[in-house]
Amino acid sequence: MAIPLETDNTRPERNDDRAVGETSPLEDLGIIQREWRNLIHDQLQLAALEVRLAAQSVMVMILAAVCIGALLVLAWAGLMAATGLSLAGMGLHPIFVLLTVTALTAVPVLVLWRFINRRSRHLGFPATLRTLKPSAAGTCNTKPT
Repeated sequence: MAIPLETDNTRPERNDDRAVGETSPLEDLGIIQREWRNLIHDQLQLAALEVRLAAQSVMVMILAAVCIGALLVLAWAGLMAATGLSLAGMGLHPIFVLLTVTALTAVPVLVLWRFINRRSRHLGFPATLRTLKPSAAGTCNTKPT
């Protein structure tokens, strides 16, 4: 038979008329508050990890895009050099060869510039700004005296 050790008298005694599994509403509120705090902490920690992963992914994508851009520039320069050499091989004057290669480079530049110019209209959030403007019927037309 085991000898009982001293009991811890620092704990407050429970009310004997309550059942063992019951808690007071204040204790329930404390439990809920701790659960919410833990849940919010976990969600914020998950969001922070995902933001870090997204930032790393964006940086890698930007680096890959810069590399692709550099390779495209080299490919375009090689294509224009080959075009220039073939035009010079056909006996075209070197000035006209340079003008032709320059025109072949300027046309895509102008097309892309126009594309960017048209797409830039969406950068000012025009639909959002329209919805935020007060309507003419909603404004008061009285002048302050």
